[in-house]
Amino acid sequence: MKKIDEKQLVAELSAQNERLMAELVQVSRLGARGDAERLRIQVLRFIRTLRAEGNELAELLQAAVFGHEEGGSHPSVARATRLSKPPPRLSMPVPSDGETRLDLLRVEDPPILPHPLVQAPEVMRELTTLITERRSLQRLADLGLEPAKAVLFTGPPGVGKTLAARMIARELRLPLLVLDLASVISSYLGRTGNNIKQAFEFAKRTPCVLFLDELDAVAKRRDDEADVGELKRLVTVLLQELDLWSPKNLLLAATNHRSLLDPAVWRRFDVTIDFPLPEASELANLGQLLSPKNDPLSAGWIKTLAVLSEGTSQSDFVRDINRLRRAALLGDPREQASVFESFIATKIERMKISERKKLAVSLVKNAKLSQREASKVASVARETLRTALQE
Repeated sequence: MKKIDEKQLVAELSAQNERLMAELVQVSRLGARGDAERLRIQVLRFIRTLRAEGNELAELLQAAVFGHEEGGSHPSVARATRLSKPPPRLSMPVPSDGETRLDLLRVEDPPILPHPLVQAPEVMRELTTLITERRSLQRLADLGLEPAKAVLFTGPPGVGKTLAARMIARELRLPLLVLDLASVISSYLGRTGNNIKQAFEFAKRTPCVLFLDELDAVAKRRDDEADVGELKRLVTVLLQELDLWSPKNLLLAATNHRSLLDPAVWRRFDVTIDFPLPEASELANLGQLLSPKNDPLSAGWIKTLAVLSEGTSQSDFVRDINRLRRAALLGDPREQASVFESFIATKIERMKISERKKLAVSLVKNAKLSQREASKVASVARETLRTALQE
């Protein structure tokens, strides 16, 4: 009897070693390519598989690979999230593509906000309503009501649609499962339909927020003659999955191109939230939330940069303001001036005279430049600036 047990043990160890070798080869391949995002996804998937089996290696890998992420967040991120890290809840491996072996869903548990979400008041009210509904499921059920189960985010790139999905999932203390529809499309379209079904089936069985990114990659108008028939059938697959979605979990979707969506897709969503490009006041608020204690950029300069960046996305503003922070912190005064002048010059080229006048006023009031300097930087006549300051 003992020999049989030993043989079984050897067989199990051998199978385990083969799987470890396969994972090692895959991780090494992704590392050699420099594909950091897919490498991270592959390691996360392996950790979840080990954790589901009760293997102690899962916690060792988690600490070794991702331990630094838990304590290294910017203070502004902590302000934005304000929640302790919940325990992992995915007890089964995420489904993967049969050919590439890559996960069909990206799991963010907990979701991390790279910077605070700052949006128009009406958008924030609608997002708050979604969260409140999810926290009041029993009260709604007592009245025979259901919460919104499918919500569509529309708007240009970089305005906070993905950030909003992360914020909602984090507030609800649920993992965010991201299905990037642009990347899940296979050269074999029949397999793409199966991948979509697998991803939805997994999300239905898991307490989560499901986020369909780049919805227009699949849910295109079926009257587009340029699309092949198989791609149009993918729209039908997606519509069927949306129809079968349970209100127990929240489904969010995002598109940068609302005009491309098939009319039937719109009817599957209970709520549509449009994310506009931010106003200067919203960018200034975001800049202040991102400010460290010893910010090399003064509050006045942040307000001025917000005026200068009005009409651009939040992500572009964060990128630009951090570039200017680096220049202010590390460069000599001459280099700082050069970076700032270059940045302002590229923005002014696209500004109307009314916008340049507004910028000149901000340069005087917030950045504390002289009227002469401000009129030169903003390409506005000094007399025009003097008049604007008196208005």
